[in-house]
Amino acid sequence: MIKKIILFCFLFGISMPKLISQTTVEELFFISFDVNPETAKSYREKIIEMAPGSMYAMYCEGWFKTKNDSLTAALTIATDLIKKYPEFLYGYLLKGNTNYFLANYNEAIKDYNKVIDMDPKEDGGYINRAQCKFYLEDYRGAIKDFDKAFDIAEHTDAYYFAEAYYYRGLAKIKLGHMDEGCLNLSKAGEMGFIKAYDEIKKQCK
Repeated sequence: MIKKIILFCFLFGISMPKLISQTTVEELFFISFDVNPETAKSYREKIIEMAPGSMYAMYCEGWFKTKNDSLTAALTIATDLIKKYPEFLYGYLLKGNTNYFLANYNEAIKDYNKVIDMDPKEDGGYINRAQCKFYLEDYRGAIKDFDKAFDIAEHTDAYYFAEAYYYRGLAKIKLGHMDEGCLNLSKAGEMGFIKAYDEIKKQCK
């Protein structure tokens, strides 16, 4: 995924408000994928304020709808976003995510396939498709997609990779690879995905 890394703000002591004020909407959008959910929320609120009606703002509006369980509204926004900006792959990512939350896993996979077709180096497409495959009990397919995402990612310390480690760990456990699975769960926990520790207690001796 083509995203900006925010390490410079820590290295140079730039505060969050100053970072936001000095960053373009596009940069802020991509940065928002690499941070924890609360920080992403702040960034995406700012994007809506800075560029209402833009493709970035539409994505953020849909994202907020998914967080508020307004999934029908989120799906409408995603459909409108794709219609208005058909070359913006994050519209398909939003639609896939909404279908995922609706448990429409096969439909979500179609959306993530489109994301991957548009940009084969978009790790988010592989990660999210992998989670759909996990719930469809295609554990080998899920692991293959997770592995691909880790192979192509520019860096794997972003918060959302914690969930990838979590599901890859569960998939490995489902296939009987207990040691590898538990190591993945441990990594997810270390990265802040707290419910991984509950699974470790249940699954790992």
